[in-house]
Amino acid sequence: MTDDYYSEFLGIDGQKEESDKLDIDKDIEWIKLHPTAKEAFEAINSLKKEKMRYISGHHSKQSYKTLSLWTISKAEVARRVDKAPQPLFNSNTYSEKLSNYYNDANEVLINFKEKRLKTRSKGYQHKSKEELKISTIKLTKENEQLLQKNCEKLFEKMLNKLPFDIKQKLGLS
Repeated sequence: MTDDYYSEFLGIDGQKEESDKLDIDKDIEWIKLHPTAKEAFEAINSLKKEKMRYISGHHSKQSYKTLSLWTISKAEVARRVDKAPQPLFNSNTYSEKLSNYYNDANEVLINFKEKRLKTRSKGYQHKSKEELKISTIKLTKENEQLLQKNCEKLFEKMLNKLPFDIKQKLGLS
């Protein structure tokens, strides 16, 4: 208890927490420069979430031919903020930082897409027709062999359990 009192009195813990907050906020401090910067920041974040949801739901390369479905465009951000894209990203005090944040968000989306395409999807719906044909033929043959072995084992078991006099009458021994 005395340690807490002294640390509170000296302000050691409070300084650490404040310095941590300052380090985190330095990267996005530019959003405080203008209300439009904050709106654009939030628009980029919401668009990023939407695009990530699209990417996580699509696994084929054909789904990514149209860039507007999985990347963020400056025009989309500008539409969300009700501003023109040119001044928003080029001629304001926060424009450079906003452009950097925009580029970082698109890089994250590109990396997420690449990672998604590299992972092999499981299940029958992702296999080609030839792969399905080959696996069906293989599984059918294996099933027939197992059925044949089961029948032979059951027949042997039945013969072993039959009494000797019945085997003689049937002509099996």
